[in-house]
Amino acid sequence: MTNSPDSNPYHPDLIVEEANNGWRIVRLNRPKSLHALDESIVSALLKLFQDYHHDDAIKAIWFDSTTPKAFCAGGDVRKLRQLVINNEIDAANKFFEQEYALDLLLHNYAKPIVVWGEGYVMGGGLGLFMAAPFRLVTPYSRLAMPEINIGLYPDVGATRFLADRGAVGLFTGLTGSIMTAAGAYSIGWATHVCDAQRDVVLQKLLNIDWDHYPAGDFRALDDTLNSLHRPVAPGPLQNSLDVIHSVSRGVNFQHDYEAIVGLSDARSDWLRQASENLQKGSPATAAITWLLWQWGKQVHSWNEVFELETQISDWKIRHPDFVEGVRARLVDKDLSPEWKKTPDFSLKGILGDFPPVTTNESWNALLKQYGVI
Repeated sequence: MTNSPDSNPYHPDLIVEEANNGWRIVRLNRPKSLHALDESIVSALLKLFQDYHHDDAIKAIWFDSTTPKAFCAGGDVRKLRQLVINNEIDAANKFFEQEYALDLLLHNYAKPIVVWGEGYVMGGGLGLFMAAPFRLVTPYSRLAMPEINIGLYPDVGATRFLADRGAVGLFTGLTGSIMTAAGAYSIGWATHVCDAQRDVVLQKLLNIDWDHYPAGDFRALDDTLNSLHRPVAPGPLQNSLDVIHSVSRGVNFQHDYEAIVGLSDARSDWLRQASENLQKGSPATAAITWLLWQWGKQVHSWNEVFELETQISDWKIRHPDFVEGVRARLVDKDLSPEWKKTPDFSLKGILGDFPPVTTNESWNALLKQYGVI
């Protein structure tokens, strides 16, 4: 390594190192908050990855954090909540704009990025993870989009990457269920499972002989990582697939909602937890998640996905469930949110006062189709 961590010009909570063989190492370094993202760090990452894109000396990027407990547990929603309370909506929206610009850049990146997703990979952290072509998990990885618990919604591209996984994506979006390495690998969220130590895996990648691979850098990484991949025994997700398909049909919101909540007496702890998460979660989050999954099943570019999510996020943070959900889980920690009351459990009944109409015609058409507008 040639750069000392202190010399990085991007952000004090990022460690940036130049490694041999054309590699750069980027580390999130906010261990107290499990490497949570705020506007300053996503803006810094956006600038860094833009610079690296144009630097011909850089062949590949390794992206991780300084602690095994988490790669990134998500956005700093406490800070976002405070901005909303202070009526600084523009500042809150700036966070989403920068975050989605970063995710979009990574989805379209021409150079290989390898993300080491050890520990918690959740929310905004999962958005970063899913935008990279090489997504490594370990037996200690725990992945989820748990926004149902805080009254936000699965964003950061989840509109598409949940819809791409069919019934499993709908179920995990509605319940915020935590996935192990086995589950993440089985549905293609992770590309490889590694049981070797991080530094062993990294060293192997740093030593790749690029010239040995005429088929290109991505092929070189694929071959090397395939040699490190270790299959793991099925986890709770795979053991629950039949049930997931039976309760997440994606035809009628209320039917799906009631079917999932009805798993409260399932044999599996994992399914019972899913039922509880949805039952105790924000109805508005459940409704918008279900609708976005429907929209995501149509074919949309990442650009379109993030444009729509930018508009939905502006609506969702103003909805009272967001401020209340973060309060209950992360501020007062009483775990007893008072969600906005709904006249009935139809999509229209839940979303009525806050119709998320956007400039997106196909989204508005979907809202009409399901009687929301």
